[in-house]
Amino acid sequence: MPMFTDHSISHIDALWDTASIVCGEGFPINPAEAFVLGGAFLMHDLGMGLCAYPGGLDQVIADPAYPGLLTIATERLQSMEPAAAPAAAAEVAQKQALVELLRRRHAERAQQLLRTPFTGSDGSDNYLLSDLSLRLDYGSLIGEIAESHWWDVERLRDLDRVQGSRPDHPPAWTVDPLKIACILRLADAAHIDSRRAPSYVHAFRRPTGIAEDHWVFQERLTRPQLDDDRLVYTSTRRFAGVEAPAWWLAYETIQMIDGELRRVDALCADLKRPRFRARSVAGADSPDRLANHLQTERWRPIDARVRVTDVNKVVGNLGGEKLYGNRPDVAMRELVANASDATLARSAREGTPPGAVTVMLAKEGDSWWLTVADQGIGMQPDTMVSALTDFGFSRWRSADSLIEHPELSGFQPTGRFGIGFFSVFMIADEVVVRSLALEEAARDTHVLEFTNGLSVRPLLRAAERTEWLRQPGTVIRLRLRLDPRSTNGLFRNTSQRLTHTEYLHAMVLPMCALARVHIDVQGPDDPVPVRLVQADDWVTISNSELFKRIYHRPDDTYGRRLGLETYRQRFLDRAEEIHDERGRLIGRAMVTSMWEGISGPGHWVDCRSHVYVGGLQSDTLRETMGVFVGNPLTADRLRSFPEANPQQLTRWAESQAERVRLSSSMGSAQRQMIADLGRALGAEAPQLPCALSSDRALDVAGLRLWLEGRSCVLLVDDRFYVHYRLDDTPWFISYGGGELQFSQDCLVVSFYSDWLYPEEVLPRPKDKRFADTELQGLKWNARSWWYDTGNFGAVGIVVRTIAEMWHLDLAELLDLMEPMHLDEDGDVRCPVPLVGGGAERVEMVRLQRPESVSLPTPAVEA
Repeated sequence: MPMFTDHSISHIDALWDTASIVCGEGFPINPAEAFVLGGAFLMHDLGMGLCAYPGGLDQVIADPAYPGLLTIATERLQSMEPAAAPAAAAEVAQKQALVELLRRRHAERAQQLLRTPFTGSDGSDNYLLSDLSLRLDYGSLIGEIAESHWWDVERLRDLDRVQGSRPDHPPAWTVDPLKIACILRLADAAHIDSRRAPSYVHAFRRPTGIAEDHWVFQERLTRPQLDDDRLVYTSTRRFAGVEAPAWWLAYETIQMIDGELRRVDALCADLKRPRFRARSVAGADSPDRLANHLQTERWRPIDARVRVTDVNKVVGNLGGEKLYGNRPDVAMRELVANASDATLARSAREGTPPGAVTVMLAKEGDSWWLTVADQGIGMQPDTMVSALTDFGFSRWRSADSLIEHPELSGFQPTGRFGIGFFSVFMIADEVVVRSLALEEAARDTHVLEFTNGLSVRPLLRAAERTEWLRQPGTVIRLRLRLDPRSTNGLFRNTSQRLTHTEYLHAMVLPMCALARVHIDVQGPDDPVPVRLVQADDWVTISNSELFKRIYHRPDDTYGRRLGLETYRQRFLDRAEEIHDERGRLIGRAMVTSMWEGISGPGHWVDCRSHVYVGGLQSDTLRETMGVFVGNPLTADRLRSFPEANPQQLTRWAESQAERVRLSSSMGSAQRQMIADLGRALGAEAPQLPCALSSDRALDVAGLRLWLEGRSCVLLVDDRFYVHYRLDDTPWFISYGGGELQFSQDCLVVSFYSDWLYPEEVLPRPKDKRFADTELQGLKWNARSWWYDTGNFGAVGIVVRTIAEMWHLDLAELLDLMEPMHLDEDGDVRCPVPLVGGGAERVEMVRLQRPESVSLPTPAVEA
């Protein structure tokens, strides 16, 4: 692999020299140990090449971990270069995945190489160690030691044994695997001089990125010297400013070597093994000190990396209220999200239906305890530490996780940012996590305890027998700071009308309405857990049941119950399903408005559908009711948007517009609000109102009739209240309280239409034909207005229709627009009479048809 530094026989030869420096004179090693060490030198990196696999490339990409690594490489490239050609990006991703797999597998591959037959041209088996006797006696040991250079130092204790001598060797020729493994790892780590990165090889390989930095610093490093018990590295030439990244990489590498030397020395001392002469590296403790050996040219290596001094404070802020706000319910949502991910991961791995996530609330003494338990894949002790204490680390997308569980390469978790767990510290200081990994016995359960939030180091320990989990999964218990039924408690409610159990059920049900796993709940009054949600049952339950699940609460007021019943009936009639291109259900919703409730029993309801990420409540979409499967827009998942693409949402909005048109219970007010929403999602909705004349609401067909024979149009921005009389005629009330009487030439329309898509999903439409329009101070400019906000929504329909009816090009019509505004040149707003006398000035835009343009002949009524 061209991006790697030299791993050829030159590197192997240099390891003998480096090992001699590290060991020092007189280090005890016998011929049998030297043979095993030489074999380990030869084998340890041989797995980095395709030649180490008899099946070649096909054997490598058949590795179960390859799809996961390919997914990671593809996602990384898409985020770095979103505009890259798919075929080229796929090719690069495949190469990166291959390199990463070879790198990660090379150590365990080394363990097998001496025992792997390679087929010759004549069909015979060939072995790297041809002598059968030596291969049988030392082959496995050499492979194990070669593999160990990739282990953590502590795991070397597994080699704490001595292999006796062969019968044909002197009795003293025993082999100490631990000692040989230590020599291998230290020599391999310490060999970073120019023999590892020859200049002539660099000229042909031309590495890039961090690989280039490795070559730059290694090709100028000299053979290390031994000064007492320290290795000293020096450079043949100074590092220029543009080579600073390579210098810092050298510093980090030297720190790594220093750490290896110190840890191995401590291990050898503990296990009574011979200690090595080299035990540290000069300059590893300070950039300034290392610069005495690896000199720089006219720049000083000051470590100016971004640091977090008070880690607890940062985590508390970014993982708590500063991120989520005063939302204690989010803590429970995040726990359920993590539990759901683990449960779904196990389901994907085993190919079985998902299990249940159980939420429990109980009072123990004077304390309230919240528990979330799952039936997921569980965690090994080291995973518990990394996943629950490393802020910002998401185990689901890590290469280590995908190698451990290759079946999860296509798994899409809800938690992607590694911050959700820390939200628990908004509501609790004492947190106890028990976990048992898949394929482990109950006695392997481990516990991670936070006794005082983030201010005290958590304790990782083996579980007591009474804490053992009988099946894989994770159980998280937290002692709540406050009674859940309090102002700032979990329920954020002090009402005694509902019990703690009723509040818990009422909170969990809508929160988990689209859950992809079973959701069980057990409150203080529940003798056993109660199943609230079956996995993905929202797809099959009735519209009535879905509506009640989302909107009804047991403590709803009489007025809200009446209002919701009106909307429930509308939901039964108008709710439609939205499917993605694969036919998967991703929404069940209707377009509506608050006016529907008011015009019914007279009770106002905030009309918002709910967007669910990973089956859990996230955000809302106004002027709609129902549910959408969504994608998160922020790490806290408090902002999200429906997963449906713009075409799917537009089709749904158009269909909803047609249903509204056919509805006999809708007045113009409701129709206009729903039309505005549909157009904010990209629909045209020509059959719904797009403007108001002085006496009625106009759809596109009505607008055309209104325009016939008309040579002057006054476009009025609706900066006043619009109501409707019983006969459905509009009623215009100024902010001052007067009733405005507009002339027959006035057309009321919102000049600034809503656009519901977030910019990162679908940017607000721009008419690029007018992008170069120059702004004119504070004056209103028609072309600029059209470019930014006028080209879509109801006003876009109105302007285009006028241009069509007057047989004008759009640019010509825009140039005809005469603003009647209050601006830096004075007040030229149009005075509008008020009922009862007087007038108020209102901003308008006058359009006067050119005399050279003939008007279409008005339709003659029969």
